[in-house]
Amino acid sequence: MSTEPKTLAMKFSICSTGLKGMILKEVLEAANRLQLDGVELWDGHITEYLDGGGTTHDLRRLLSEQRLSVPAISTYTSFSQNEAAELQQVQRAARWAKELGCPRIRTFAGHLSSREAPPSLWDSVVSGLSAASAACEQDGVRLVIEMHNNTLADTTDDIAELLNRVGPELELIFDGFNFFVDHQDPLPALDRFYRRIPHVHFKNYQWNHQDWAQSVPVPVLQGDSDHRAILRNLAELEYDGFLSFEYFGDRVLELTQLSLIEVTQELSGGGDDRP
Repeated sequence: MSTEPKTLAMKFSICSTGLKGMILKEVLEAANRLQLDGVELWDGHITEYLDGGGTTHDLRRLLSEQRLSVPAISTYTSFSQNEAAELQQVQRAARWAKELGCPRIRTFAGHLSSREAPPSLWDSVVSGLSAASAACEQDGVRLVIEMHNNTLADTTDDIAELLNRVGPELELIFDGFNFFVDHQDPLPALDRFYRRIPHVHFKNYQWNHQDWAQSVPVPVLQGDSDHRAILRNLAELEYDGFLSFEYFGDRVLELTQLSLIEVTQELSGGGDDRP
């Protein structure tokens, strides 16, 4: 039996949405110190950098110096409240993505859960996502909606409806924790939509279902959501994309570092034997 360590196919990044108090250069330096492969960039970080006199050429050089790539640019668009302005935001992010060699733009599907949303909201979201997806294609990038509670992409059937109505060019970001908070098993969604999932978010909490504000973020394999099962499923599927750690609060870098250690040990066969 070979004793050679397993090669990790997945790549690892951090969501800069959780580091809004840091300037972009500091975020990139921190990601490099953590030995990550990339940074999922919040579009606000890019805006601040460019407003401060930087260029996308400068940013691409900084990324190269820190040996980092950008698997996604994250916007907070949802196409349910101000479709025209949000389309412009995605178009701008798509131009940046093209210049930075980033393959996709993150968005959300509405601001209400699928069970609460009226047909008019569905129509607005589908129209906005279709226009935004077409705009991204013009710059050679893809639009990805995050699977998220309190949006139209919060159940497997409603995600399927979105994909059917928008078209085959739309992709998904899988976030198992966002199913957990809605008391749903995330694995069926991963299995059902795997071919449309180029990117994954990872976070975990000791979760208080009665008072979400009292929940405590913890390393990804120590929380109430069974992320070990998700990770093993991704490994079995031979997922080789980015797994992006998404934490918020004052322990983002610490939790990312601890989570990276746990995940790499688990994938290398060094995790414990818990089911």
